[in-house]
Amino acid sequence: MKKVNKGRFAYYIAEPAAGKGTGLTVIFYHGWGTCAKNYLDLAGKIAEEGYVAIVPELVYHDTRHPVENPFRQETVQEYFWKTIFESIDEFEEFMQELGILASKTIVAGNSMGGFIAAGIMARHKQLGGLASINGSGSFLLMERVFRKRDRRPGIALEAERLWKKYDPLEQQIPTAPVLLLHGKADQTIPVEGQMHYYQYLTEKNGFQNVQFKLYEGVNHQFTDAMAADFLAWLDNRNQHELVLKELVSPCISREIKELLGYVTSLEKIESEYVKYLDAANRKLYGFELEGEIVSCLGVEFQDGNQIEIKHIAIMPDAREKLIGSSMIQAVFDKHSPYVMVAETDQDAVGFYRKNGFTIASLGEKYPGIERFWCERKMVVEQTPIS
Repeated sequence: MKKVNKGRFAYYIAEPAAGKGTGLTVIFYHGWGTCAKNYLDLAGKIAEEGYVAIVPELVYHDTRHPVENPFRQETVQEYFWKTIFESIDEFEEFMQELGILASKTIVAGNSMGGFIAAGIMARHKQLGGLASINGSGSFLLMERVFRKRDRRPGIALEAERLWKKYDPLEQQIPTAPVLLLHGKADQTIPVEGQMHYYQYLTEKNGFQNVQFKLYEGVNHQFTDAMAADFLAWLDNRNQHELVLKELVSPCISREIKELLGYVTSLEKIESEYVKYLDAANRKLYGFELEGEIVSCLGVEFQDGNQIEIKHIAIMPDAREKLIGSSMIQAVFDKHSPYVMVAETDQDAVGFYRKNGFTIASLGEKYPGIERFWCERKMVVEQTPIS
């Protein structure tokens, strides 16, 4: 365990033993009025599981201009959300300082840290996972809950716009795994905020790769049981890591032949595969899960730093694991195109929309068959509020 000061950031880092690393990093954010040092034991346990664990010092806490009397009601009201919003704003710069790949990074946090992690994930869909413990991804709802509890006036319209700028409910849903843990008797961060975020993900948007667990009789505490469940989720997350491999063999494998058979006619399987071998601007990627090829994604590189998806296929027994989203993100991370595009039919429009693509109808390109153009541009970070 060591402390690092890099640029304007300070953080603690715990690394796994040599040869035991998973290649994944967990950034864990602490709660209001506490400090990074309080989570060093947890960081050590995360490292024992094979992850690099990073616990950042937060603005207005630790050594970063800490506020006086942090639990004074007026101080909490002024700085709680300010800390969350500024932590979200500075995440891109923090990742650049760390020099790590977003898709190999999981953001997590407890209490206020859970809010921060959820807000970061909403802006950075390429991240590898989110764990919010005793927090919430429903920002505007929770501010209303806090104001009602404190008997303060409602939120003015102008202020509401600020909350909506950061509220995960106003942005795209995650595509990576999500873990939500909360004490059922929490009096500090009422559980309704976590439940509202869960319902938003699952009932409103049909997101399936989320686990939500409540703990009977637990107030605002990060218990040993929560820590154990968090570490178990991390372990499961690592076991189900997709491995991207470029397919260059002159002989088509049984798995790839079967996969291409789902997206093109049997007569064209061989010829489509040959295009990926012969054309310099085409690549075909296979994805392994636990040592078996379960999906493939074929792309064509075009002018203007554009990539077009030509084929995307998943084995039937792997289609409920959000593998398609991970495939797209993996190729996006690998090549960093300005724009990724695809032409598809009505059945696949929802999939592309959930993965950040805008959709435009191409009309009936074939009699009675409407086709759609899907486009996803590289995310340009929003300018932080001064």
